Amino acid sequence: MRNCRIRLLALDMDGTLLRSDGSVSPRNQAAVAACLERDIVVVLASGRFYPAIVPFLAYWPGQPLWVAACNGALVYAPGQASPFLARTVDLEVAREVVTWASNFEGVYVKTFVDDVALVNWETDETRVFRQRFPGRIRVEPDLAAAITNGPAKIILFDDPAAIPALEREVHARWGGRLEVTGSEPELLELTAPGATKGDAVRELEARLGIDRSQVAAIGNERNDLSMITWAGLGATVASANPAVLSVVRRVVAHHNADGVAEFIESFLASA
Repeated sequence: MRNCRIRLLALDMDGTLLRSDGSVSPRNQAAVAACLERDIVVVLASGRFYPAIVPFLAYWPGQPLWVAACNGALVYAPGQASPFLARTVDLEVAREVVTWASNFEGVYVKTFVDDVALVNWETDETRVFRQRFPGRIRVEPDLAAAITNGPAKIILFDDPAAIPALEREVHARWGGRLEVTGSEPELLELTAPGATKGDAVRELEARLGIDRSQVAAIGNERNDLSMITWAGLGATVASANPAVLSVVRRVVAHHNADGVAEFIESFLASA
């Protein structure tokens, strides 16, 4: 760490901070609390939309956690329900993508607009989402017409074997006008240029006057690489995507075995 202590910690949630059952382990909870006690800025950086992140703030009640939602497209200061930074997909680009994707049989499209998910058809995922977040999802058969504001994120769901071809086509059609990444084998995630977890962390670093060498980040998927590789201290968990494991040098324990706590404890001990 070049003899400087960590002042900002960016944490991916699913597959990293959270166990497979969706909970935060007592050891991970205590490690994050130890950071907060030392005035380390903690950012929950997730592909989730904001309402799906808020319940996890209860693990650290009353503490000033920052949130980077939708892969960093929306960044929220502690205690604020509206983002101070929002990078949304250009409306016309979003409509083009949705129209194009909806022409493929079996491609399920989800867009996040103003903290509401709009989808092109009903699936089991839609029903589960509706149960978890009542009133936060709508089925819109003419999805392109239903999008009236630029979305924070667009997700394309398909068979994992079909995702690489979809990704190549998105790059060919909208390269430079979209950030393209993923966090699960069956989906492709699209955000505005500059809307990545890495960009969100850089924005906070500049806003708070923190040096890059004082930033730590940990994640497990492709959408985490921008912050892991940029941070002064980056790591991944042993259960990470092989594409991440091949790039990130620091590997800690499995996400079900308190890898986040291992990472935090190591830099707190050497501070």
